[in-house]
Amino acid sequence: MNILESILVALAAIFSNKLRSLLTMLGIIIGISSVITVVTLGESSQKAIDMEFEQFGAGRAYFSMNWREDYSTKDLLTPDDIDALKRSFAEEIEAIVPYVHERGKAKSKNDWLDVSLTGGDENYIKIEKVDMVSGRYLTVEDVKGKRAVSIIDKEMALEIFGRTNVVGDSLDIEIWGSQVSFIIIGVYEKPKSTLQAMGGQTLGNIFVPYTSLEKITGSGDYYWDFELTLAKGIDTDNVTQKMIRLIERRHGNEGQNKYLMQTAEGELEVINNVTGIITLVIGAIAAISLLVGGIGVMNIMFVSVTERTREIGIRKAIGAKRRDILMQFLVESVIVSGIGGIIGTIIGVGLAFIVSSLIKIPTGVSIGTIAIAWVFSAGVGIFFGIYPANRASKLDPIDALRYE
Repeated sequence: MNILESILVALAAIFSNKLRSLLTMLGIIIGISSVITVVTLGESSQKAIDMEFEQFGAGRAYFSMNWREDYSTKDLLTPDDIDALKRSFAEEIEAIVPYVHERGKAKSKNDWLDVSLTGGDENYIKIEKVDMVSGRYLTVEDVKGKRAVSIIDKEMALEIFGRTNVVGDSLDIEIWGSQVSFIIIGVYEKPKSTLQAMGGQTLGNIFVPYTSLEKITGSGDYYWDFELTLAKGIDTDNVTQKMIRLIERRHGNEGQNKYLMQTAEGELEVINNVTGIITLVIGAIAAISLLVGGIGVMNIMFVSVTERTREIGIRKAIGAKRRDILMQFLVESVIVSGIGGIIGTIIGVGLAFIVSSLIKIPTGVSIGTIAIAWVFSAGVGIFFGIYPANRASKLDPIDALRYE
């Protein structure tokens, strides 16, 4: 009997017992669909996180004091350190500014609303990427002149003023108990970001010249952090280590671990590693159902061998060889598992798309994942079908013919 005949006989056996065949496939269907759903959602989550980081700023980094180490005033970062980094890493640094942030309350028609003030300069838009809706961004003159100007979010403008055409209006903000008025020079819009939402429940970011914020708070001689964005395509780890060594030499504290450099790229790698491990573990748990499905296949194949014992005896009596019987039942087992794998794949992909659309993340079904699922389902058929098939092939034809 050739392979085609074995397939036709196997299909005839499967369709003659449709309900039993479907129940046999059920474990495979559940296992394959679960694995594909979990793996696809895991990969989709990683893509969503990558997109969030790209929006947040893939090259974004923070140069800061290491709070775990003791430090003195001479170790603190200074404006001259920024100039030194700009000179030494002109190709690697796209923008760098002191980390100057404050919380305040903005006055609306009926209430005072929580807001966040972020100090920036003319290049800060390269660090905190926004789309300008109207007006202009910060300029060198704004920073040097310590001007009381601001750029506010479109939603904030609607909340405070009830409109978006607010360029030229005055915005009253209370900081540390004092009320300061800022002239609005621009309105920006930024897509909703999960990463930004982690930062708190303030109404939005107000961008002002960092020198203006320093003037209000009385800071500016020393800093604890710098914000910067690094150019694409550089060796981030190597560059950040060189930056740390440069600042250490300037402050005479080489090798004392006084400074840290955190990059969005590094944080993204950590998050993706964790997501990958979680996906792998959950996928492995889901794959246990494939083992259960395989045992179901083996059980039904034993039943099939028992039911068709006389048929096996007749075939052997008229010349069928052991390998023909082995092939017949093994092909049947593989087909049962293969059909279950195809159905499970369709269900798994469908579930992944439905769940992704509900939680609003991009869906990307990997062809590799589907291929592995199909190979795995065929492997289950071979592994759990080979013993019943081997048993059938070893039946004595005389004993098989006598079987009632």
